[in-house]
Amino acid sequence: MASNNNVFNVSNPVYMLDALWNMISQYGDDFSRVLIFLPSRRAVRSIERMIVDKVGHAVILPLLVPLGSGPEDVDDEEYAPDTISNQERVVILSKLLSMDANVVNISTALPIAHDFVRMQDYLENEGVSICDINWASLIDDKYATHFQNKARILDILKQLPTDKLTVSAKRNHDIRSWIKKLDNYELVVVCGSTASVPATADLMAEVAKRKNGKIILSGRISGASEDFILDTNPYNSEYKFLERIGLSVDDVETIDVGNSDCMDIMNIAFGNMGQYCSDTLNNCVLIECARESEEASVAANIAKRAVLDNKSVLIITPDAAGNQRIKSEMARLNINADFSSGISGNMTDVGRVILNLFDFWIENNQSEYETLYAKADYNIFNMLVGFVDEKDKNVFQPVFNTDNEADVPVWMAIKNLSDILCANGIALDIHDARAFIADAIGTVSIRPNVSYDCHVCVLGTIESRMQTADVVILTGLNEGMFPSIGYENAWLPRAIANKIGLPSPNRKVSLMALDFMNLSCGAEVYWLRSKQAGGNLTTESRFLSRVRVAVGDIKDGKDILESVRKRDDIESKPLDYSAPTPPIDRTDVYVTELELLIHNPYAFYARHILRLRPIDDYWILPDARNFGNLVHETIENAKTFDAEVLIREMDLRAKQILDKNSILFYFWHKRFCEIAPFIEEHLKPGGTKEVAGSVRIAGRNVRARADVIWDGTVMDIKTGSAPTKKQLLDGTMPQLPLEGYIMQSGGFPVKMTDVSMTPILQFLQLKNGDLDLLEYSDSVAQEMIDNTVQKVKELFGQYSGNTVAEYEYRESVGEKYHEWDDLARIRD
Repeated sequence: MASNNNVFNVSNPVYMLDALWNMISQYGDDFSRVLIFLPSRRAVRSIERMIVDKVGHAVILPLLVPLGSGPEDVDDEEYAPDTISNQERVVILSKLLSMDANVVNISTALPIAHDFVRMQDYLENEGVSICDINWASLIDDKYATHFQNKARILDILKQLPTDKLTVSAKRNHDIRSWIKKLDNYELVVVCGSTASVPATADLMAEVAKRKNGKIILSGRISGASEDFILDTNPYNSEYKFLERIGLSVDDVETIDVGNSDCMDIMNIAFGNMGQYCSDTLNNCVLIECARESEEASVAANIAKRAVLDNKSVLIITPDAAGNQRIKSEMARLNINADFSSGISGNMTDVGRVILNLFDFWIENNQSEYETLYAKADYNIFNMLVGFVDEKDKNVFQPVFNTDNEADVPVWMAIKNLSDILCANGIALDIHDARAFIADAIGTVSIRPNVSYDCHVCVLGTIESRMQTADVVILTGLNEGMFPSIGYENAWLPRAIANKIGLPSPNRKVSLMALDFMNLSCGAEVYWLRSKQAGGNLTTESRFLSRVRVAVGDIKDGKDILESVRKRDDIESKPLDYSAPTPPIDRTDVYVTELELLIHNPYAFYARHILRLRPIDDYWILPDARNFGNLVHETIENAKTFDAEVLIREMDLRAKQILDKNSILFYFWHKRFCEIAPFIEEHLKPGGTKEVAGSVRIAGRNVRARADVIWDGTVMDIKTGSAPTKKQLLDGTMPQLPLEGYIMQSGGFPVKMTDVSMTPILQFLQLKNGDLDLLEYSDSVAQEMIDNTVQKVKELFGQYSGNTVAEYEYRESVGEKYHEWDDLARIRD
């Protein structure tokens, strides 16, 4: 094709965002008709922030699209067929494979099915349909018998449904769908892509044809064409793309954002011309650690130094285990970091509970599983939900909260698996069920919310594209890790894999080499590797070896390493842990605050005297506290306690709190259906709800807000556990007894008779699976009131008397007593 002078690279890849800004800012600050394709969603967020910072005011952003997302305004004739999930493909293939005599059973087939799915995805990415391959003719008698046997098994792939697109094919379809939309925009830019995926290369080729199209390549391609054709070369994909559109390397224009001596050195190092560079890499430091744990500690300590200097930090980890090690070290050093990787569903509390439950059944009671499974019509999800609902949550290990919104993806994975099994008529024995559930929830990643105010960001190599920081730390620079080898097909001879279009395993090496080069061009870069991993000696990354050959010695960071190794010898400086002694306080106090004073005086000090309130985390999803508030508000505003009306009202309020289609609503609704009839039965008409009152004790006003009172009765509604009788007699749970004392003293603005002089104390306990009406009257209630009043008098004598008392920190059971622990510095 004729060049439109619209393919660019950047003089220094670190400033890719500046290069993009230079390109789009020529169109003013109206970006409404600008379309930009980017390598990841994180890159999209970076561009959004960059544009807002550059413009300095509200602006209509360009349409920013992470490659893989399709257009929203798709015409009817452009709609793709339905998508078959990867999980459904795995289940179907496992069933088909289990019919082969060599496979034995369905759980044995599970890893094979995953391998088949992966191979099909790679083929579809390359534009090869699995249905067009004749495995028997490809792998004939020239090949070993075991390859011929494998070819026969590979034919099973053709039995997958063909009326639905795979997830990989859908992604490719979405990328190509943009081609028809390109002419709708004044400017179309593809930025930071290597064109290594054929669908992306197709889109980029169409963009390159258009006068409104511009492409900014990921690397600063430079060198000899005989190097570029090697599949391990960093520029291999970009070179093949340029060849495809009829351009040479010289046709690529460079956007000048400042020179990079480092990139010049990198291009020499990764070429094969035998050149030696006289320049030194002043920006790069190599630290060779003894083991992986030390490497994580070094990375965290470098990050901490940078944060103290008000610098931003980008840490690259090529593997999940390294990410977790660094996460632990960051937590140890109290560094707030943005981690891209999530927690596997197998490692969540609910995931461990479910797997522990299956392990218990396998070892002790397989018949219970079989009975429950049959009772649930062989629906694993319904079986598990029913079992969990019926049991006291405290019997599970670890203890978990069924209302935790973060666990929803785990439950959804089990439900999807269950639906697929039922749709395909598959019933699993207990061993297969355990294997499939572990596999399903293992694919779930509970990711933390993106934090924009962190100075430290920890990413994988793919997410790191178009990201930079003041300090860049590359970890895991060993062979097999950085770089790691790409997809190796165990089912086909290498020659056959190449013939049918499977990509070379070296493609990943090529892409990681380009990532290494680009990231190493930062102002301050640290290269980290471990000399041992898993007890075995490692080999340094070929990337480091190439740099050594090109420049000779690399600056080492022995001073940093030594400081980390000596950290245990640092002399400690003890902190002042003495309890606070504020001026004497005689202000009004609420009964709920008195509970804090009894169990943890420091919490009372923070809550009542300092007036500190924990702020809800914006990202925290609805929990048991929200459930309790919902129930109280419904009862407070109810005009009738009819069960059906209460359920309808609570459902309505829940839908206002929870996300649409949230699976948490399923659990809440079951609770509503359980507690509403109980409320209707035990909440007598004629009571006054949410009534405030007060009484004076030892010269100080004590205030309360009772849930419901009748003449002679005061009720406290609990959606969790009510206090025990012993706690009430000891005066350590003062709320309800003090409300009874306020009633005795006429402290509620409600007309009472003589029966209120001997009030009945009631708890309406609405605990999950343990509904109860707890009632104390006569001498027992009076003893609770007397003991509690005496307890409060003693407290006021200690903390409101003429001497200043210490509000000491006490270890107490109960989350509400620990909301100010970080202020108390108890873990320092």
